[in-house]
Amino acid sequence: MQPDDNSQPTIQDSVVGRDMHTGNVIHNHYHLPPTPQPAQQPPPQTVIYSGLPPQSIPYQQPQQLFIPYKKIHAFDWVVYGVISILFAFFPGVNICCGLVSGVGILSMLPHLHKSKNKLHPESGKIVPAIVLNSIALFLSIFVMILMGV
Repeated sequence: MQPDDNSQPTIQDSVVGRDMHTGNVIHNHYHLPPTPQPAQQPPPQTVIYSGLPPQSIPYQQPQQLFIPYKKIHAFDWVVYGVISILFAFFPGVNICCGLVSGVGILSMLPHLHKSKNKLHPESGKIVPAIVLNSIALFLSIFVMILMGV
């Protein structure tokens, strides 16, 4: 391939003829002219302003108030209620399950008002914890009466 004589090519062409296996094969090699190295630039300068800014901001955004909530372990009592329901049908174990469920009910009742205002992170788990532990307590008592323990 020969360069057009009317234009100034930026890539130099060279053609090398070779005899490979079955005939003449032409390899084209393109050589780019050497690129000049860019001059080193000085490091960026840091500008430091001293003094007050020219305009003061009259409006400040109110800061969000972080209220740390005391953990009430409502999810744990939901899990204990489910486990107590499952083990309430075994004689001997149902007494322990009934006691655990009683403690769960008594520990969740003081937090019942938090389930109404929905401000506490665990407010949605308080009522299910009370309901599940009440069912477990009822089943424990029922099985104890039924078995004659």
